[in-house]
Amino acid sequence: MNIRAIVTAAALSLGMVGPVFAGCDIKDEDKQGVCVDKCYFEYVSVKNRFSTGPEGLLKAKTDRDACYTKCGCEPASVKE
Repeated sequence: MNIRAIVTAAALSLGMVGPVFAGCDIKDEDKQGVCVDKCYFEYVSVKNRFSTGPEGLLKAKTDRDACYTKCGCEPASVKE
């Protein structure tokens, strides 16, 4: 077999499996999952208030992302 084919297959398989481990684990009842849930539910409660304007929603999103970071998660990696 061609060595390039083996290397390419290994790189492709790592490329497909890598993003699975990059996400923040929010399904477990561990400290990180509970922290992320708290951040998300706070955001939802602010979002569901009828008196919240566009500025309030923007502030809630930035607060949520800061809370995710404090929990040890990248905001982009959290699957809501």
